[in-house]
Amino acid sequence: MNFKKNDIVRLRNEYFDKIKSKLFFPQNIFFIDKFLDEGKSVRLRNVDINVPPSEICPVKIDGKEDRYIYYDPVIAADVVRPDEVVKCHHVDKNEYYLQKMKTCFDSKGRSYYDILNEEHFVYVHELQHSKPYISRDLRINYKVSPFIKPLPSKMKLETVATVMTYRKYLDTQHEWDNCIKVYIEKEVCQSKMVATSVCTEKTAYVLLFENDNRFDAKYAEFYINSSIGKLFLLNKTTKGKLEGNVTIANLRKLVIRWEDIYKECCVYLECLTQVVYVYEKRLGSNIPALTGLLSFLSQVRDAMVMEMIMPDLFRKANFSVLKKWKHDTDAIMLDSYLAEEASDKQIELIEKLIKAIGSNNDGIVNEMAKYRIYMLEFMRFAEQNKTDL
Repeated sequence: MNFKKNDIVRLRNEYFDKIKSKLFFPQNIFFIDKFLDEGKSVRLRNVDINVPPSEICPVKIDGKEDRYIYYDPVIAADVVRPDEVVKCHHVDKNEYYLQKMKTCFDSKGRSYYDILNEEHFVYVHELQHSKPYISRDLRINYKVSPFIKPLPSKMKLETVATVMTYRKYLDTQHEWDNCIKVYIEKEVCQSKMVATSVCTEKTAYVLLFENDNRFDAKYAEFYINSSIGKLFLLNKTTKGKLEGNVTIANLRKLVIRWEDIYKECCVYLECLTQVVYVYEKRLGSNIPALTGLLSFLSQVRDAMVMEMIMPDLFRKANFSVLKKWKHDTDAIMLDSYLAEEASDKQIELIEKLIKAIGSNNDGIVNEMAKYRIYMLEFMRFAEQNKTDL
């Protein structure tokens, strides 16, 4: 068979049975990502294994082997007036791609379904080679739900903190002198923190933790600032982007999740990340390494929250960011937490951290490289199932 990059293929059943324990999904269907060693091995998308070409098989167009393929066509932008809301286009990933093509038409008014029927394609990759304008919009609907187990400890945010608007807080500020405050900005953006221990000109809401509960307050910041936390605060995402506005209703009903054994190292990570965040804003143009470090720490936070929510996906993929981070950085993180107010000590600890995460070939950097292979699929799954998670 003459396969190319981005072709949809499957593996011989015997070979798939050997490697399926290393996958986070149960379906035997893949995109070809690249050819290696002059075609002597094949790398499949989302699979960290080099596969011999002899193990690659075509996918039949029969409603069985190709049943997890869906069609996600690019839709021309709607004309929206200034006072109108942008329309939301929903893609049903469970809809079989050929069924969807009955409602998609070319410039002559012929449905894509009829066009494909005229060609009598046997395999999906033949369709892809012949009709690239269709091929580019084919997707695979991986079903990872069989690997989800009961969630870790959880609580609604409103049960542990008083949630109010910043304006109301200012009116009653004297009543909250003994509380730990977490300040929430209204606008959600992937690259910015939503929750911090310092108010800003964009602060919209305040979380008030009683009894000097600094630890839970900092964990709330950690969780809310993660991509999962931001996702759960939004009513919807636009084209997969974490952008929108926080409402007080969504804040109150937000469910915070954790695993007891890792809660402490999560708090330490958030303390350090916010320190680096401040330095990066002030010195990032002169010290580019700070920007890279901040991005890395933010991705570690995302991975840790995702692993706590979906632990079996990480076990199935055979890696753990939580374990590696705790093992590699626990001592440094504790020192950072205790030295939060001493800037000289913080800089020294940041230097130690950079050395620690970069000095071990089997450490957190390697674990994060594995995570990046899966993170888009994990995030899509979280978005699709956030009401259940």
